[in-house]
Amino acid sequence: MLTVFLNDLRILLRDRWGFAFMVLAPIVVASLISGARYGATEDPKVLIPIVDQDHGPAAALIVELLGAHADPQIMSRAEAENLVAVENRAPAALVLPAGFSEQRAAGWSGAVELLTDPANARGVATVRMLLLLVEKDAAAREDPFAEEMVEMREVNLTGDRLERKSYEQNLPGFGLMFILISVVVTTATGFHAERTQGTMERLLVAPAGFSRIILAKLGVRWLLGMVQLLALLGWGHLVFGISLGPSTLTLFLVCLLVAMPSAGLGLLVAGIAGSRESALPLALFAVISFGAVGGLWWPLYIEPLWMQSIAPAFFTTWAMWAMTDIVLRDRDLFEMRDTLLGLVAQGTLLITVGLLLFRARHSRR
Repeated sequence: MLTVFLNDLRILLRDRWGFAFMVLAPIVVASLISGARYGATEDPKVLIPIVDQDHGPAAALIVELLGAHADPQIMSRAEAENLVAVENRAPAALVLPAGFSEQRAAGWSGAVELLTDPANARGVATVRMLLLLVEKDAAAREDPFAEEMVEMREVNLTGDRLERKSYEQNLPGFGLMFILISVVVTTATGFHAERTQGTMERLLVAPAGFSRIILAKLGVRWLLGMVQLLALLGWGHLVFGISLGPSTLTLFLVCLLVAMPSAGLGLLVAGIAGSRESALPLALFAVISFGAVGGLWWPLYIEPLWMQSIAPAFFTTWAMWAMTDIVLRDRDLFEMRDTLLGLVAQGTLLITVGLLLFRARHSRR
């Protein structure tokens, strides 16, 4: 028994870098989660673009009171719509129309417009709640505007429905997390399993070349991820009635390009890991880290600013944007072109670096 124990321990310690990653991975993951959820000294304030067409005292009071709970920023309507509908950096924008202060001075409820992105349901609900708090804050200050200060009209900037069902909200993040686990783990461990079983060495006898053999095998994992994602979305459409976007081509490309960097990440992990034993925990570490930073578990806006700034460097952020755009925003291929190109760029980079690392570490030729 002791001999078997010592032998397995020797095999495990042979891959020193892999062993070090196995020990450090839980520390890094715990730090990422703690940093995202509890790292800030205070809760992050949601950005609320303000279109002030009134420039009166009642509008100024709205902005002042919102500042206690959020981050209101005055800008033009075009800038506000871009932040909400294109960049998705804010869940909603508030339009204070001309004559708002005059309506309040006459004792009427001032009509305002809320430009929303219902795909960010939690953020929109937060903005609605903050507008209710504005009235309570005004009442606490015994302000004459406290009684029914605003009458809100909501306008959807990213679709034709003001509300999205809960399963539609949850599908992008949960679906991507499943695909990541499936593709990254099977790719990383599968390549090492073939080395252990001797399959890789036998294939290298063929004149195809090491790199082309690896890319062919990677293509199977890529195809698997695409099919799994298509099946998941198809099931959601048939059973729960979720939207699959405006065209079949857009749906196909989204699934294809989301699976591409997932397979690339699996190859990268296989290249870093020195053995099958270290490949599995490294793959899980990569999945959890990319999922946490990329917004698969929570909205990006609740992360600390440093994490938001590095999020675009992770392909999961782009994948989440693509899934949200097609499921919740019904965007077409032209509107999603930048996001899809970002997935292509990150997928190409991961596959290239992963292939170089795996070739340098494991090629026999």
